Amino acid sequence: MEMDQMTWMEIREALPRKPVILPIGAVEAHGPHLPVGTDNFIARELARRLAREINGMTLPLQPWGQVWSLANFPGTIALEEETVKETLQDIARSLDRHGTRLLIVINGHLGNRDQLKSAVRELLEEDLEIKVLTMNHPGLEELEGKYIESSRALAGYFHAEEMETSMMLAIKPELVKMELAREIYPEFPSYHDAYPLRWEFFTPLGILGNPRPATPEKGEKLLEGMVEKMVEIYRDFWEQ
Repeated sequence: MEMDQMTWMEIREALPRKPVILPIGAVEAHGPHLPVGTDNFIARELARRLAREINGMTLPLQPWGQVWSLANFPGTIALEEETVKETLQDIARSLDRHGTRLLIVINGHLGNRDQLKSAVRELLEEDLEIKVLTMNHPGLEELEGKYIESSRALAGYFHAEEMETSMMLAIKPELVKMELAREIYPEFPSYHDAYPLRWEFFTPLGILGNPRPATPEKGEKLLEGMVEKMVEIYRDFWEQ
């Protein structure tokens, strides 16, 4: 069920009974071979698959995120950190008003993670009945070890490399330009953890790693595995 395709009367009946799923992403450069909406396509696909598994309802995609590192690449649209946090809070409060008891946020963009966590912490201090779960590619590290050939360029980061490219080949292959895929393993300065750097400083194409071994089959395995983990988290949290 996709909320924006329903009438308000249908929604009135469904909201108190169903978990609501919100995909959140970003619009940012993903190398010369992937579209700027890559995070959005992945978040929306995960949300739809999860909804089918748990009989949930999906909200329209929230396509804008906090993008500081890639803000200077053409096509990138960046929100302030507070805007990301307050947008999620406003959505949660609206759903709470209409009887929703569980909101699951599927985050497709690493740059949103801290703001979403902060938003949920603040919501816990309010007199709301709704609970909010945020999921950031759960289970991906284990899946990476099973299916991915290349290594990460930087621990904790993946961007326009084998994993994201594989998922996009599974979701929207017509938007992937594999002939333009490039392998980039930057040399990071010793102070990269101590001082914020725009990504054009070390990856002028906006790639971290090697997208060339990507295949749609790998992408499907990654998507299936993450949804399986999401279902496990949902059941442990909500169905006990």
